[in-house]
Amino acid sequence: MSDITVLKFGGSTLRGPRDLVRAVHAIYAEVRRGRRVVAVTSAFHGRTDALEESLRLLDAERGRPSSRRTRAALLATGEAETVHLLRTALDRSGVAAVSAEVRDVGPFVAPDGEDVTRVDAAAIRALLEAHDVVCLPGFVAAEDTAERAPALLGRGGSDLTAVAVGAALGADVVLVKDVEGLYTGDPAAPRPAGSPPPARLRAIDFEGARALGGDVLQLRAIDAAERLRCGFDVVGPGHVAGARGTRVGAPRALARREPTPPPPLRVALLGLGHVGKRVFDELSASPARFSITGVLVSGLERPAERPHAARPLLTDDIGEVLEGRPDVVIELLAGAEPAAGHIERSLAAGCHVVTANKAALAGNAARLDRAARRAGVLLRASAAVGGAMPALEAVRRARRDAHDPLVSIEGVLNGTTNAILERLERGESFDDALRAAQADGLAEADPSADLDGSDVSRKLDLLAHAAGWGEPRHVRRDGIEALARGGARAAGGAWKLVGALRRDGSGEVTAEVAPRLLPAGAALAWPTGAWNALALGFRSGRTEVLRGRGAGPWPTATAILGDVLEIARRMALTRGPATAPGSKDGGERT
Repeated sequence: MSDITVLKFGGSTLRGPRDLVRAVHAIYAEVRRGRRVVAVTSAFHGRTDALEESLRLLDAERGRPSSRRTRAALLATGEAETVHLLRTALDRSGVAAVSAEVRDVGPFVAPDGEDVTRVDAAAIRALLEAHDVVCLPGFVAAEDTAERAPALLGRGGSDLTAVAVGAALGADVVLVKDVEGLYTGDPAAPRPAGSPPPARLRAIDFEGARALGGDVLQLRAIDAAERLRCGFDVVGPGHVAGARGTRVGAPRALARREPTPPPPLRVALLGLGHVGKRVFDELSASPARFSITGVLVSGLERPAERPHAARPLLTDDIGEVLEGRPDVVIELLAGAEPAAGHIERSLAAGCHVVTANKAALAGNAARLDRAARRAGVLLRASAAVGGAMPALEAVRRARRDAHDPLVSIEGVLNGTTNAILERLERGESFDDALRAAQADGLAEADPSADLDGSDVSRKLDLLAHAAGWGEPRHVRRDGIEALARGGARAAGGAWKLVGALRRDGSGEVTAEVAPRLLPAGAALAWPTGAWNALALGFRSGRTEVLRGRGAGPWPTATAILGDVLEIARRMALTRGPATAPGSKDGGERT
């Protein structure tokens, strides 16, 4: 099975920059599954037509048409705009992404041609070694010559690029459209009263897909997929929350029953700080998918500081929040209490809970797990360790591998210490480095938990719990202040505060936190600022390395919404609660 997914986003789904956040969540859902992603994009809706019209007017004024290469170079700017904005949106959300140049990786075409001749799969794989996501334009190719001049793939080029890249990489290919798959007819067309709606196709072969015409899928892409033996999936925007779509390249099959669209997921927020406002804004932007039922704040006397849309929902009473019967409660309060109590009460009320609060979890994990298990609901905490780096998800996957068990977990998990140590290496004083980290939003007003290693120590407890290792024995916890006061200059390497868990042959698990001088090029040496890294070691000697931005409103909100969407998917797939009361999955926190 491939560990790469090619996701294609066309102009029908990316109509403008505001739609990029939806693409980010679709991509992040794949990254959470442990997959690397090639994101193929078209220009924003109408952008190519606008560029074409500008060129037409200029050509009319000078009395002759522009060359094929000039036209290709101009229209490629629309694709480049989308690609670079998507990469920026991913970076802001804490996902490690890079923009690929078509002249470096393809697709390549023959001069004067529009059919893809090859893709440089090795070059794309090299980019995916250092990044989770490669962003690639879809309508543009390069001539397969030494000059590698820009060329256009013509109508349906983005679908064609996705199929060609997927075939070259042996990857799964998913085309994200503005409809939830292929249907026996147009689901949006008027129909006589009482007549059934068109049926969604669960699967269809290539010949059947061609017979449906080119309204949703371009025929050139279908032909290329058949020639390259590369089946693909057609999904809509709802697939990130559980919609199923259509498999193309498989025997025809109708969906048993097109389900009634589920009602919006009912969500309550506990806390409305920087992260809470970011989450509130994203939930509010999708009213068909989410309904915010209440927002708990510590005081009601500062309405001007709250988003205008949130003001009717504000309360300082957790009981009132739960009376709104939310499906999911998102806990975003500071400190262990009253957060842990509110989490337990929400679980007991039958609500799934998503939290980023490691302080509330670290000392109460067993009690909260029992509460979730009794209620048959889920407690998720992805943002509590590594922010947008899917650390807990990766450890949970590793836990299921009985053939090659996990034996060690090591990570750079604290952005405050990263930032301070980097400045110390440049010769700044400790006090100046700390003040700069606070000014950049990487250090709290009271940074003691970061500096003494307590923050990393709590994260190790959560990682050990996710691995099924129980409570680790903490053998060492050294922070960075002693090192920093004595000077942290490093030649040919980098100082990092590293947290490590190790499980020996007898099953004993030890935890330690300490500064390490890591050689340049080491798996954990690269993170800077808010970026985190994690290395999972397996009994076979294999190592899996994760990366992601670990702090800030956007990465934290990305991880939180990743948990919410996972719960929504499970509810959609089961058409009911994510787990049955008392089931094994109830209470699983990772």
